[in-house]
Amino acid sequence: MKRLVKYMALACIALGLAACVQDLNTEPIDPNSSTSFNQDRMFTKCYSCMAVIGQSSPGEDSDVEDMDAGMSGFYRTIWYCNDLTTDEAFWIWDDAESRGLPTTNWTGTSDMIRGIYTRLNLNIKYCNHYLTYAGSSTDEEKYRLAEVRWIRAFHYYYLMDLFYYAPLVTTESNEYPHFVPRHKLYEWLVAELEEIIPLLPATRINKYRVGKAAAQLLLARIYLNADVYNKDNKDWASGQTWDKALTAATAVINENPQHALVVDSVVTDSGFVYSAYQRLFMGDNDRDDVIKESVFSIYQDGLYTQSHAGGKFLIAGPRYGGMNAWGIEEEWHALRTSPTMVDKFLAPLGIDRDGAAAMIYDEFQMSKQLKDDRAILCSYGLNTTDHKNFNLKGTMSVGSNEYFYESWGGCKFTGVYSTAALPKLSPRQNPGWPDTDIPMLRLAEAYMIQAEAMFRKGDKTGALDIINNVIRKRANADPLPELDEETLLDEWSREFWFEGRRRMDLIRFGRFFGKEANNHRYHWEGRYGKADLPPAVNSPWFVVKEEEFMNWFPVPSEDKRSNPNYKKDVEGDTENIYAGQGGDGYAY
Repeated sequence: MKRLVKYMALACIALGLAACVQDLNTEPIDPNSSTSFNQDRMFTKCYSCMAVIGQSSPGEDSDVEDMDAGMSGFYRTIWYCNDLTTDEAFWIWDDAESRGLPTTNWTGTSDMIRGIYTRLNLNIKYCNHYLTYAGSSTDEEKYRLAEVRWIRAFHYYYLMDLFYYAPLVTTESNEYPHFVPRHKLYEWLVAELEEIIPLLPATRINKYRVGKAAAQLLLARIYLNADVYNKDNKDWASGQTWDKALTAATAVINENPQHALVVDSVVTDSGFVYSAYQRLFMGDNDRDDVIKESVFSIYQDGLYTQSHAGGKFLIAGPRYGGMNAWGIEEEWHALRTSPTMVDKFLAPLGIDRDGAAAMIYDEFQMSKQLKDDRAILCSYGLNTTDHKNFNLKGTMSVGSNEYFYESWGGCKFTGVYSTAALPKLSPRQNPGWPDTDIPMLRLAEAYMIQAEAMFRKGDKTGALDIINNVIRKRANADPLPELDEETLLDEWSREFWFEGRRRMDLIRFGRFFGKEANNHRYHWEGRYGKADLPPAVNSPWFVVKEEEFMNWFPVPSEDKRSNPNYKKDVEGDTENIYAGQGGDGYAY
């Protein structure tokens, strides 16, 4: 990988770790430099690299060079790749990434793909630096070593999920890294997570550090998607990890009483109600009675983790003046829900597009109308200047604010506190930046993995029971009468929409790219710039794409050209069916 590391000052954040949040006057930290190793600061860096873009938040001094700093952060790059490429969202700004990802026009020179590839490998480099030099004489030091190993594994999970080949480096080195196919990375990840589960604290040391539940849940996710990662492994038999996924997910639930689903709503002094589900994505979602559902959250703080690449883009992105208070002052009117995502909430009630066009409600009324607390959607245009309403039947036109009004607003994330009654703004620290933490792993996922593993094993009754009596019950949604593949996939979307994981679920269900996906005729309304309405099979604009390599992203072209190991490890791999096609199906 091209070395993009800079000599930098560590931006400490309030993680409850050894480093003080106000202490920004630290020595330079660069895993390639000869600067003396500071164990406390480097431990903090391994966590903080997921929360901020670099060293001078929210400035332009990103750890990742040569791309828009506000887009270069860990979470935003993941979110763009996993949600903007799917049926859930559009970003209407007129930049290359906002156009390329929703319309499946990504290449090895795409900034966002290069950004996530670089960010993941750079953060792994920080972890390897810590693991090379950190002590292990006390229980605290041993826990820290296990936590950093988990952080490294979490990053390698995303490399495996996003790329067909990826570098695997587990020791500190300045040499060109070697590449391994994703099924080899799968084998390493499974072994690594199984080894560190007993080394992690049984109960996390504080709310922003990970305990064993994080390793168990990540392992369950990997087992659930194992057939995807091993598709080209000639020794692999499909379906062999359903039992393991079920066992790992069950362990998360049964062995970690400190984690529990949030089931209690909040009633403010004025009588305004925030549902249990809504509280997971609010400005005070760090409250003990809320963060208990989060197995791992990325810390966000309006004073100390200011970044356009954290939770802010999910809060400011969908908002426009006149809408209900969202807890910060910025409005970007850029992020849209797609009509096909809204359909997920209409279908259980038998509401079609014509019926939905008459539903003009804000996000609080809408969840009641759709009988699902997760439908935090706004169809009412509250802008007092233009007097426009959102319209479900809008077309996709990236780069035009006009079309922002032709969709329902996704108001799931907010900077408002659950102790604040609308329309007042929340009691926040900074009017420009949210305090809303980003829930990366939630306990609800363990229940959904349980349900899907049961479904795959033939126990549809048990799977439906979990979905109806755990997931949908918490959302105050009516029980589903039956469960099939499409309904199960829709439930994943209803529970986790806009949380940066949709692409993974579509691929697992065979709905993304390749011949299997074409057989299902699954489509993303408007992703090709046309207003194609269901059924897709009758749409003149639906483009059949059989390229299975679109199920992953290309290794950035500059890495293919500059790393001599790429040709040897990837293009020289005799078992690589894409060896003659750029190594991963994409041209240089």
